[in-house]
Amino acid sequence: MKMRAKRKSNPPEKSVAAEGFDCLKNFAVVKSSYDTHNDFRESMVEMIQEMGIRKAEDLEELLACYLMLNADEYHELIIKVFRQVWFDVNHGAASHYR
Repeated sequence: MKMRAKRKSNPPEKSVAAEGFDCLKNFAVVKSSYDTHNDFRESMVEMIQEMGIRKAEDLEELLACYLMLNADEYHELIIKVFRQVWFDVNHGAASHYR
């Protein structure tokens, strides 16, 4: 389990980050987090870079993995982060993912 530095004010949220593009062939890591938004974003960007994901279908499959692996309470946040990452991949920040 990966941990972030503790803050006294809020308990960490637990979520699952995809650790492999094909959810059925790979595994997930349970992670305690104080910044779930940033952790999902970093995980998605890492997956896109490591797996060389470029096509819309592959990005959609990645989103489906995150939704499948995480509780419903995280779905709205996951979709919000995914939209930001998708925009970055397809626009000005695209060179960041190459």
